[in-house]
Amino acid sequence: MNIIFYPPAEQLKRFVRYFWSCDHTDHDEQKTIFFDNYADKHPRLVFQMDDRPQLVDQVNQIVPSAYICGIETIPSIATVKANFSHFGVSFNSFALTEIFETIANQALNKNIDLKDLGYKALVEKLVNAHSHQQRIEVMCRFILDQVSRKSTVHTSIMQMVLANELDEQIDLFKLRNQYKLSERTMERLFKNAMGISPKTYQRLVRFEKTLALLKNPAFNNSGSVGHVLNYTDQSHFIKDFKQFSNLTPLQFQKNNFLLSESSAFISKEES
Repeated sequence: MNIIFYPPAEQLKRFVRYFWSCDHTDHDEQKTIFFDNYADKHPRLVFQMDDRPQLVDQVNQIVPSAYICGIETIPSIATVKANFSHFGVSFNSFALTEIFETIANQALNKNIDLKDLGYKALVEKLVNAHSHQQRIEVMCRFILDQVSRKSTVHTSIMQMVLANELDEQIDLFKLRNQYKLSERTMERLFKNAMGISPKTYQRLVRFEKTLALLKNPAFNNSGSVGHVLNYTDQSHFIKDFKQFSNLTPLQFQKNNFLLSESSAFISKEES
């Protein structure tokens, strides 16, 4: 299995965290690969080579060959047979609304076929590309063209996200005052841009930090992670983590993941 991350061009960093590709080859074509998808504040686009095995979601439905997924606040599971080839884009939290003009709630916790959104031409270009590098070029041109029009996401929301001003410890009252926004206005702007509230965003920031610390060998005691992240008690820490992952922190640390991309993990392979 080969996963590669590609940094975006400077003019795209406002919207794109990175491009990635994942190619899997195995002589056992019946082997099943399991993806554990945890809560994630980063939306994504995924393109699956249509002559290779396709993802199947947890209700046994085939996932569209080219789709976007908004912010995820709940965990999910997907499977795919061996010998798949995927290409993807990891976006900043507000980018789907800005690039694809989607209603943020429409994409929350959902995979949406790009063709259903009217982007059949983009899908055809991704299909006709001869390499992942060409797919990056296709997406770069598309994104730059899309964001050249008038912005649909409020500048204040972009600034908060890009400057990491929504740390879980930040007082939202002070942040609203800094940007001269009322509580109601800030809530509305957030939901319009991302489909979630500022408080939910803060919880996802904390969860993202939790994953990073639990993967760090220096934190071999999961209880110490909860302390570092200022949880009031261990039970609250475990409850929060389980809501976003379906695992306890200790179970996560004991899981021997084969590969990860953002908050998506390949947990196992079965013949």
